[in-house]
Amino acid sequence: MSTGQRDVEVDVVIVGYGPVGQYLAYKLGRLGWTSACIERFPEAYAFPRAVHFDDEVARLFQSIGLDPSDNPAVQPYDNLYRWVNADKEVLLELDWTGIGPSGWQTSNFFHQPDLEREIRKIVDTETRAEVHRGWEAVELHQDDQGATVLARSTRGDGATRTFRGRYVVGADGANSFVRTSLGITMTDLGFEFDWLILDVLPHEPMHFDPPAWQWCRPERPTTVVPGGAPHRRRWEYMRMPDESIEELNTEATAWERLAEFGLTPDNATLERHVVYTFRARWCDQWRRGRALLAGDAVHLMPPFAGQGMCAGLRDAEALLWRLDAVLAGRSPDALLDSYGPERTEHVRYFIELSMGLGRVICVSAPEAATLRDLEMRAAHQDPSLAPAEPAPPHLGPGILGSHPLAGHLSHQGRVIVAGREGRFDDVCGQGWTVLARPGALAHLSDAIRTWCSEVGVRLFEVGAPGSGAQVIDVEGRYDAWLDELGTPVAVVRPDFYLYDAVPAERLDEALRGLRTALETGSVARVTVG
Repeated sequence: MSTGQRDVEVDVVIVGYGPVGQYLAYKLGRLGWTSACIERFPEAYAFPRAVHFDDEVARLFQSIGLDPSDNPAVQPYDNLYRWVNADKEVLLELDWTGIGPSGWQTSNFFHQPDLEREIRKIVDTETRAEVHRGWEAVELHQDDQGATVLARSTRGDGATRTFRGRYVVGADGANSFVRTSLGITMTDLGFEFDWLILDVLPHEPMHFDPPAWQWCRPERPTTVVPGGAPHRRRWEYMRMPDESIEELNTEATAWERLAEFGLTPDNATLERHVVYTFRARWCDQWRRGRALLAGDAVHLMPPFAGQGMCAGLRDAEALLWRLDAVLAGRSPDALLDSYGPERTEHVRYFIELSMGLGRVICVSAPEAATLRDLEMRAAHQDPSLAPAEPAPPHLGPGILGSHPLAGHLSHQGRVIVAGREGRFDDVCGQGWTVLARPGALAHLSDAIRTWCSEVGVRLFEVGAPGSGAQVIDVEGRYDAWLDELGTPVAVVRPDFYLYDAVPAERLDEALRGLRTALETGSVARVTVG
């Protein structure tokens, strides 16, 4: 290894300080662990990349004290997401209205630089999280006790530093140094298109019905979506076969494209123009030794479902509870082996969903577009002709029980506890959680109750007003969810996914299975009963 003084030693070294690295650093600190974030850029990136997040990610933001419903960077979106043909006839409508299972608006658009600024303010309050800007990771070496990253200053002074951690997380984007240094290969589905991205701040609000739509015209496929508060907009144009990236990625081309929407330099500010290549890939391994990957470093997806950043933040939350258990000595290092298999299944779902949506718009041949329009318009008018709705996303094999919905996202509702009302996480906190109908916890043995207390598994009985439950189910959301599960008890993981759902008399057995899984790092489903 190249020489360099080891001057930073922490529990976890994080390479990359985008949203995933920021979130991971802050929450590791909240759990009591030190981290050092290495970021090659001296200053924060000034332009947006992602523009959308869902209710699950809103719940993750809630967990760091950021309220998406009351944030100047965020526009909650309560409308349809529409796909139209060249004549603006409806081909497809996705319902992005209402409150999702996680207790927040199903869909939200945001301005990333402003939102990241809010997140960084939160991270700055956590003294266990160090941020080292202007340092580029150039070497990674591992041993049985940890991993060491050599970083070189990007300020041109030739300085080097080493960063030592028990684990290293590569959250360093699509061109990840950590992934490359580990020699990890990627599965590539071959879905690849160049798109011109235009981020625009109109001087006056613009009104579209609905505000987010895809114009599936074969001569120039176009995306029109909000770009976050106050009234930013984003336009995206697919590169056509006769266009070069160089001629597409100019300010003159940008204004030429925007003219059809009435935008000019006199009534709008072009904040950015850039050509991105949309790809569909994921890593074949998410971990190698003491190094793990998260975010765009481990998966890339087309943007049509708005799930790229969402997937990265889910990665971070899935890593957090595992790293916490391993660093604390409650679980063996083998627990980290379940991270990749679980997340791969979930990421594949959204990559394939995004590709399916992309195949609707990325059609440039007129004949193919005509056939597409006929089939999709018929299905829109007669839903019986439409393909079956895909099942909800779920985790792959990992730390999960035997219920058919284990690995699916849990629910969050409003509750009252000891006179305090709010969303469940705000009132009751976060971690391993047992949610049970009144009386169901009576089946727990003293030994399992003791174990729950020792490792932080929280036990809550939840019920309607007047039921005598500790947690009052204000909206009836938990009652409805337990009805859906067909059981009186749900065991929820710290990352908000269902571990298992069981009859009351099998709860003790289920928690014994969980104890075994955590103490062994088992990735096999635990069969109860």
